[in-house]
This record gives sequence, structure tokens and C-alpha cells, in this order.
Amino acid sequence: MMKFIKIGFLFLSCFSLVNGSAAQASVDLSQAKQMCANATAQQKQMAKAAGYDLDSLCTQLSNTSATAGLSAEGDKLTQLSARKSTQAEQQLLIPAEQHNPLSLFTPEQIAAMTPEQLAKVIEQLQEQEQVEEKEPVKPFGYELFAGEPETFTPNLNVPVPTNYVIGPGDTFQVQLLGKNNQLLTLAVDRNGQVSFPELGPIMVTGLTFDAARELLKSRVNQQMIGVEASITLGELRSIQVFVLGEVYKPGAYTVSSLSTMTNALFVSGGVNDIGSLRNIQLKRQGKLISSLDLYDLLLKGDTRDDARLMPGDVIYIPPVGTTVTVDGAVKRPAIYELKNETTVKEAVAIAGGLSATAFSKEAQISRIDDNGFTTSLQVDQPQSSSVKVKSGDTLIIQQRVEVRRGVVKLSGHVYRPKQMAWRSGLRVSDLVRSLDTLKSLPQLNSAILVRETLPLRTLTIEVVNLNQAMAKKGSNFDTVLQPQDELIVLGFTEERNEQLEALIEALEKQASAGHSAKLVSVSGLVRFPGRYPLAVNMNARELIEMAGGLAESAYSLNSEVTRISLADPENTKVEHHFIDLTDTNNQFKLQSRDVLNVRQRPEYREFATVEVRGEVKFPGVYRIKKGETLRDLMKRVGGFSDFAHIEAVLFTRAELKEREEKQLQQLQEKLKADIANSQLEQSNVGKSANLSSLEQLSENLGSTEALGRLVIDMESILNGKSEDVILKDGDSLVVPAFRQEVSVVGEVQYPTSHLFDPYLTFEEYIQRSGGETDKSDDERIYIVKADGSVVLPYRSGWVNAIGVEIEPGDTIVVPLDVNATNDLALWTQVSQIIYQLALGAAAISRL
Repeated sequence: MMKFIKIGFLFLSCFSLVNGSAAQASVDLSQAKQMCANATAQQKQMAKAAGYDLDSLCTQLSNTSATAGLSAEGDKLTQLSARKSTQAEQQLLIPAEQHNPLSLFTPEQIAAMTPEQLAKVIEQLQEQEQVEEKEPVKPFGYELFAGEPETFTPNLNVPVPTNYVIGPGDTFQVQLLGKNNQLLTLAVDRNGQVSFPELGPIMVTGLTFDAARELLKSRVNQQMIGVEASITLGELRSIQVFVLGEVYKPGAYTVSSLSTMTNALFVSGGVNDIGSLRNIQLKRQGKLISSLDLYDLLLKGDTRDDARLMPGDVIYIPPVGTTVTVDGAVKRPAIYELKNETTVKEAVAIAGGLSATAFSKEAQISRIDDNGFTTSLQVDQPQSSSVKVKSGDTLIIQQRVEVRRGVVKLSGHVYRPKQMAWRSGLRVSDLVRSLDTLKSLPQLNSAILVRETLPLRTLTIEVVNLNQAMAKKGSNFDTVLQPQDELIVLGFTEERNEQLEALIEALEKQASAGHSAKLVSVSGLVRFPGRYPLAVNMNARELIEMAGGLAESAYSLNSEVTRISLADPENTKVEHHFIDLTDTNNQFKLQSRDVLNVRQRPEYREFATVEVRGEVKFPGVYRIKKGETLRDLMKRVGGFSDFAHIEAVLFTRAELKEREEKQLQQLQEKLKADIANSQLEQSNVGKSANLSSLEQLSENLGSTEALGRLVIDMESILNGKSEDVILKDGDSLVVPAFRQEVSVVGEVQYPTSHLFDPYLTFEEYIQRSGGETDKSDDERIYIVKADGSVVLPYRSGWVNAIGVEIEPGDTIVVPLDVNATNDLALWTQVSQIIYQLALGAAAISRL
């Protein structure tokens, strides 16, 4: 719909720019033409239903240039007149204000909008108008003549009636049988005679076909001995009739001599919008011969009054007479022309009777009184009412209300929600006959009974214990139901928000000044926190039961109810009440808008676990208590095995892993930005940037997984020389087997691992790997120790790094000299992180 509205207003904007730019109008017009070309048949049909004739509009667009429409006066655009307009007036291009979502804007404001702005405005306004307009009631019967009139071609195969009157132009087909076999075609001349061979002229004009046939047969039998004749009519004559009055195209028409009144109406295009369908008159030589009521044909299929035409006949259609609109719950809503119908009963009957969904006890008549004002009348039992109707009345039959009365309902956590007729003495056990009707894990102790309270049908809530009701049928637990009661069964396998949403919304709408909404809330350690309906005399324990009961970690000795006190009309106070849920004698009554908060048991938490793998006596997953340390854990696992590499212990923590993942993502984004900036700087000075090594470093960073490693000195912790580690949920301890190798990685000729030699320095290990490459940075060499710590030998205070001790499990990293290709400050930090995480992951993978 937005598309054809946009076409209409683009078209309007082109012709409303009196003082605007011709170039802008040209652009708008071209866009409108393009939309016309792309409009589908379905869109055109939708546009026509909304009041737009796109075919007419697009025709005008195709015949209009971009400059021709920009005159000082502007052009007034109108839609082509619809042939069957129910109001007998032309339909404008722009619908009436109540149908036009852009009527709030002037043409100048619309013309100043861009197509995107116009589309957005239309979309916003359409979202605000969600109610679809009802299609207007149309006059009954006129669609019979829909379409353009066509040339009438008589059907020559139709049997000719015996009472057909012969006239000049008719032809006879005569088959002679006997001693003279011959086929003759005899035409009636202008004198009314047929020239029969051997018999001479015979006068047949004015005779019926049956009489003319008998006359010809008798002459043959008398004058042609031994010959018999079989006579039929051949080609029939054409006659001229006049169709006048309220007809689509009045005038003289030539039709077949077998034509009837309806044939002539079809030739002329039918009755127009203000013509009568019930008093179509046939006049012959100024006298009324017959009247045709098309309602007999349309409603009953009766063609008895469809008289045959004679030459010179006049079919006259007078203006429509008394009309009454019958709308609403009838089988055929329409505007009807009344003839002999005068009462509401007859008007309903002509509309096909009441529909199955009609409210049959009353109807309304909208009528214009003698003073010109519209008034309304109520009619009881419209299908049998004798109330008189007047021309212009609108009879409205209302639909029945889709609200069931005299029933009780079962809904919620059930397999088949149902309704059943209420009867006196009906109880809950009659509605829920078996627990098999409930889904698995129903909440039996607190079903919600919603009850309507007369006279305003306000809702009140009661709590029903289905366990007791089913076990003790007929007792007070088995509540007696009233009409319109609804029993909502809750369950432990589904959330309550959607299930109770409609009920809570209804209770909200009942709230008013002095009558708070009958709702309470529960939060904290219950199975289903949220808002719940406030039942009659409901206490805190019943609310907790309705919310699914207390959670395992709930603290029931001291819960809190927060209440808004409205006792003082000058001031609103907030009160806090503390209750003991374990005290069965404490029946604290809840009020509207109370909030119950169930707190958690002090020092309660779910079991925390840590995982121990590798070279310990008893590896596995261990549950820990709050405050337990790494030293305590090592006692529980039995200590290290004989092959444990204590200096290379890998300790990881879940929260550190999450933090590292965020840092890795930030570093990767920063590295990419620095590489891009470096490329830009190099291109500005006319140099080609060779950053392949750095891009590879960025890719490695993207594929590196965070470990969450915490560097610890296990020997110092066990000896009490350093602070112990307090364990947390998700911690992991990996004790690898003893490693004898020292690894050399990075920018060396042959990265590999070497057997540990206590007499070799890190520089000698590098030489054993072939030495450094041309791209290495020998001033930033660093050593990743077995425990995960990093040592920078050239920053340790010695000139030649004397005193840096290489131990088994260490890794010597020779980094890339980024300054050789570009000045990138982030590379050292990135490369350290990559190697450190990679070495930790390698330690885990060796287990």
C-alpha cells in the first residue's frame, strides 16, 4: 500500500510546486513514472480498494511531461469517473481526509519531502492506524450489469416457441417428402407473404408459428398429392426497440426477434446507479404492457415477467424508488429497493435473513427525522417485527457477543482446555474429573480460581487445593463453582509470565482511586518470582506456594514484606514487615501491591569445584569449601608424583580466562588499526609497506585461545614462603611431567628444542638453533620460564646478561624486529602474549 500512496503524492508534489524548482518536480515525476511501470496487478487492486485508480493516474503520468505540469496555476488532478460508483459521483485521486494518512500535511510540505522521508512518514502514520476501514455497503443487484455493453448476437439454436408471431424477414425451412423430395427456404416478404413453388403466395404475417406451420402443411397436402412437408423456422428477423430512462446508454437497439426485456438491457449496458431494478416497464404504442422486477430473477430465478419484445417496443427504467440499507449480521448486506416490502421483517427477509452469528433479539434503525437530524430506533425481534421502514433508513443487525455465559472453564497446565455448561451444585471435581487431564508435574496445592463478581463483573481470586478437592469430593476443599468461573492450573515445567499475563492485565484495569489492583509480587529465593493475583484472605505462605515454593537456598526464618500504606490521605508511606515463614501460627495477611522478598540463606552457595590433572597421586575433580586454599588442595590430592615438574605447574582460573579473551580481542583490534595506520603513513611518503610479518602476527593473535593462567611459585606456596592461593569455582591445576628440554622459537634459523645443559647460556642455545635471522631483534630477546613468567635478560642489570639462569622447560623467544619494516609499538606485547599462551596450551596437551 505504501507504494501506491507514494506514487500519488509524488504525482501531487510535481503539480503543487508553484514557486518551486522545476528540476525537483522532474525528478519526482520520473520516480512516479518508474513506480507505475513496476506496480503489480495485486498492488493496483489494493490501491483501487483504498481509493486510488492507478491505471488512470499512470495514464495521466505517461501523457504529461516534467515541465508541462509546472504552470503558475498548477493542474488539478482528478481520477477517472468509476462507471459503477455507488454514490453516483466521481472518485478523487486523493481520498477524503479521514482516509488519507497524509492529510495532516500541506501539499507544499509534501512536495518538500524526499521520497525516503515521505515513505517513512506514511509508514509511521499507517502504524498508528491499525483499524482497517469497513467496506461500504453497496446497492443490491447492479453488479449484474457490470462491464461494458456488448453487441447482442442472437442464438439461432434456441427452439422457437409455438406462439412466436411471424413477420417480414423471417424464413421457413420446408422439407418436402414423398414423390417430390426437396428442401426449400422461404422468406416472408414485406407484404407478409411467402412464395411457395407450385402453391403461389401464402399470407403468414400476424400468425403464430404454430398456425403458420399448420397452414402451410394443409396447403401442401391439398395441392401436392403424395407429398408431405416438415416445416421449421430458419433465420429470424431483427427488430428495433428503444431502451430509455435511467439506463447506462439509452437509445435505439436492433435485437433478435426472440429477445426479451433482459436481453435488451444487457445490450444497452444495464441500469445505471439511480435506476430502478424493480419497476422496469415495457411500453408498446404508448401503453404499459408489462413490468419486470429484477429482484424476482436475482432472488428467486423467476423469469415469468421477462416479456418478449416486438418491433418498436420501449423499455423504460424510472428512477429508483424507496431504498433501505440492511447491514450487519444478515446473509446479504446491501442497499435494497423496496416495492411491496414495508416492515422490518420484510426488509430482513429480502436481505436473506439473519446470519448464524446475529443477535436476534434486537436491531437498530438509523433514520433522518423531519428536522433533518439523524435519530435511532430500537427494534425487538427484527426477524418478525412489523415496525414500518422508511426510505433512507439503515437497519443494522448486531453480531452476537463472543462472550460465553453460563459456562465454567478449565485452562492452564492441562492437555485439553475446556468449557462446560454450568449447573447448580457443580464443583471443582466435576470440572477436573481426573488428574490424567493435567500435564506432567502440575502444581496441585494452589490452582487459581478466577470468579466474576456481579453486577460489574469484577474479578476476584480464590486458591483451590486440587489435591484435597480430588481426594475429598463434596467437602469444603471441593469448591462449588459459579457461572463464568475459570480454574487455572499451574505447572512446575513452565514459566508463569505468559500464563498469567491476561489475568494480571485484567486486574490492573480494575484498579481505581481507593481500590488498588489486586496484585502482589514475590522476589528472591522462590521457584517462580514475579507478580501474582491477590486471592481472598491470602497470606504470605499461600503466595509462596503459588510461586512454586521456596528454593533450596531460601532463608525462611526472616522474610520481608514491603507495603505501600495509603492510610494517610496527605502522605504515602512505605512499610517493612518481617515475618517468620516457619511459624505456622503467623498468618500474615497480604494486601494489594505488597512485595514479598525471600532472602538467601547466609553463607550459602552452590558447590564449587576445581580440577586437578597430571602428575599427582589422585587427580580428578574436587569440591571445595569457601576459603579453601591451594595448599589444602595439595594435601587432598596426595601430593606430587615422582615425575612431577613442580616448577612448570600450570594454574588457570575461569574469570582470568574471560578477562584475557576481552584483552585479546582489544589487542587484535588495536593491532589491525596500527597496521592500517602504518600502511597509510608509508603510502603518503611514497613507500611501499611490507607488513606481511605483522599481518601474520595479527592472524596468530586471532587464532590464539585464552588460558586464564595465574603464574605461581608452587614450591614457595607449599613451603609457606609466599602467599597461598585461595581457590575459586572453575580453577584448574595441571602438573606436567618433568621436561628436560629447552626450546628456542621465533626468528632463528631452525626453531627447535634442545636437551638441557646447565653449563649453556641462552645465547649458546640460540647459536645451537642456527643463530638469529636477519629479521630478528636481538635487543628484545625474552625467556618464558616453565612457570609462565617472562624474563628479559638485557634488562636484568648485567651488561652481557650474566646471571640469567636457563632451567629445564624454559623457552627462549627471539622476536621479530618490527622496526626493520615499520615502527609498530604494540608488537612486543602481542608476541609475548602469543608465545606465553601457546606454551601453556602445549603443557596441557602433553598430558
